[in-house]
Amino acid sequence: MAISWHTKSAHVAFDVEMICRRSHTQGESLSSAGIVLDTSRQPVKIVCEAKDLEALQRKITSALNFVKDLDVMHILCDMSETPDTWWPHILVTVAQSLYTVPNQAKEFKVYVSPGERSWEYAKRLADSVIWVKDLVNMPPNLKPPQALATLFQNRAWEKNLPINWHRLELEDLIQMQAGGMLAVGQGSANPPVLLAGRYEGKPGSPWLGLIGKGITFDSGGISLKPAENMGRLKADMTGSAVMMAALELAAEMHWPINILAVAPLAENLPDGAAYRPGDVITMMDKTTVEIASTDAEGRLVLADALTYALESHVSHVIDMATLTGTNVIALGGVRAGLVFNDERWAECIFQAGESSLEKVWKLPHDKAYQDMNKSLVADLKNSGGRAGGTISAGLFIGHFAKGVPWAHIDIAGMAINDKNGATGFGMLLMAEIMQCWIRDYA
Repeated sequence: MAISWHTKSAHVAFDVEMICRRSHTQGESLSSAGIVLDTSRQPVKIVCEAKDLEALQRKITSALNFVKDLDVMHILCDMSETPDTWWPHILVTVAQSLYTVPNQAKEFKVYVSPGERSWEYAKRLADSVIWVKDLVNMPPNLKPPQALATLFQNRAWEKNLPINWHRLELEDLIQMQAGGMLAVGQGSANPPVLLAGRYEGKPGSPWLGLIGKGITFDSGGISLKPAENMGRLKADMTGSAVMMAALELAAEMHWPINILAVAPLAENLPDGAAYRPGDVITMMDKTTVEIASTDAEGRLVLADALTYALESHVSHVIDMATLTGTNVIALGGVRAGLVFNDERWAECIFQAGESSLEKVWKLPHDKAYQDMNKSLVADLKNSGGRAGGTISAGLFIGHFAKGVPWAHIDIAGMAINDKNGATGFGMLLMAEIMQCWIRDYA
């Protein structure tokens, strides 16, 4: 999508003037809907008013969904009557409301009255969300593992960001005995790659590990998924896109934080060389795993990536993944699932969800859930079954954390929708988590 951000200029004739404001009393409400939309004038006038941020976001979306189909380009967004803390959310909402997939892109120029640092942060965050959406919506033939890794790196290089890259190709993964990544990727002609980016914004301080699932297309492998809607599985790399975008946002903002972001990228396809149900593989940390289902591949690549992160001496770690369909059943696509091994770290993530409005829910981690992953022929099996599947899948990954404070965010059900494809979910959440880290851990 072609959208650019500008500060307000007297030399620009606006097609749309939108005022966003916070209502302080019920009596100030503009209408029962809280929206005034006047298309009889030029420029088109929009006023969106609400008492809380979530309601204001809904009203902005409703108004702009109508406006974006008009012949408009220059949009003035007046946020002077809203708290500065709302600005990032409002600009992200504007960007998402105007979003169209790249091959149908219209050009929009959004103007905002000059502000302080919150303006810079808001527009960078909105751009990050759009970038995530573009990558997730990209056809899978255009983003196999090697290509996606290059897209991640090229964006950082184009912006001249202070990120150091470590890229592990197939030969490197073989040498490191990354059995999870190698097994998942061996059915595809496109070899797996593990990409790690380091941003050191506060030398001498602890490192935060961010790991994102990067299955560029997931057919399920030999445990083949149903044909209906299989094309949606191009979105199975959403976690990696969010985590790499988070890394780049921190570097762009010069935040005082040290981040190691890891993207284990692979394509899960059936083939004569593909791994099979019943196989036993050896992971990077020497754990043996029985393959109960080749469609439980995400946890295998995440486990090897987690081992890589621990060997790089991170002090806390988060992984994000479109991991389990049972997450949708459990939480209804309203919240992401949170599995964890450290209560303080989980509370930081939970509160970040409340602040960002990309909410999570803490799931239990009783030993009985861990026992679902027991195997008769290996240390673990890669699927504990459908019942409690979101939790047992998360705890499978947690086995590889080795006691380091860790959390797993399952965004299945949150990453895409039927109407607009990718949602960009997770980017605002990660921005808030990084702020929590800077405040409480760095």
